[in-house]
Amino acid sequence: ALHAGFKEVEQELPGAEDLDGAAQALMRLQDVYALSVKGMANGVFQRAGAGRPPLYSPGRRVSLSADDCFHVGKVAYDTGDYYHSIAWLEEAVGLFRLSYGSWNPEDRSSLEDALDHLAFSYFMAGNISHALSLSREFLHYDPSNQRVARNVAKYEKLLEMGMAGGCHGPPPHHCPPSYVFLGPLFPQPAPERHPHLGCSYETNGSPYLLLQPAKKEMVWIQPYVALYHDFVSDAEAETIKGLAGPWV
Repeated sequence: ALHAGFKEVEQELPGAEDLDGAAQALMRLQDVYALSVKGMANGVFQRAGAGRPPLYSPGRRVSLSADDCFHVGKVAYDTGDYYHSIAWLEEAVGLFRLSYGSWNPEDRSSLEDALDHLAFSYFMAGNISHALSLSREFLHYDPSNQRVARNVAKYEKLLEMGMAGGCHGPPPHHCPPSYVFLGPLFPQPAPERHPHLGCSYETNGSPYLLLQPAKKEMVWIQPYVALYHDFVSDAEAETIKGLAGPWV
C-alpha cells in the first residue's frame, strides 16, 4: 500500500532537474546580490566580506548540509564553472570535516568526494599548490586511490616545472553542450560612495504617474538592479496572486 501510494505522488515530487535548477538559482542569487556562500549555507542572506550585516535573516533559519553544498558545487563543476564550484565545495569540505566519522543516511556524497572535486577545481583555476594540498588530504582518507595518487605526482612535477597540464579530475556528468559563464560581479563601491546609486521619483513619461510618481531605488549598476517601493498595495498584490495562482 505504501509503495502504491508513493507511485501516485511520484510524478509530483521534485526530480533531478528540479534539484539542479534550485542549485543554479542559488548561484544566480549569489552573483546578483554578491552573497556570502557561508551565509547562504547558514540560512542567511549576507553580503560577502567580513563583518557585513545580513540583508535578510528569516525568523526560522533552514541551513544547508554538507551534502547540499556539495551538490551545488557539483552542478557548477559539471558545467566547468570553477568560480562557483570552488566556493561551494570549500563550504562542503568544511562541513564534512566537522562531521567526519558520523553517518547521515541522507548524504549521497562524502568528504572524499568534496576534496576530490575541489582539488581539481583549484587546478583548473590555476592554483596547483592548493590542488596538491587537497589531493594529499584525500589520500590520507583513501590511500589506495591510484588516480588521485597520479595527480599528486603530476601536481608536484608541475610545481617544479612551473607549468600546468595533464591532470585528471573526477568525471563530470550531464554537461550541457554549451554553457555561458556569468562570472563574478565586478566590485562596486558602497552606495554612499557611488554617485549613481540613490533614490528618485520616476514618471517614465507617463501622465498616469505625474501626480503619484514611482519611488525608485538604484541598488546595483552592473547588472542593473532597481527596486520600486509602494508600487502596489498589499490588497492589490493579493489580487494579482489570486488571479495568477490557477495558471502557475
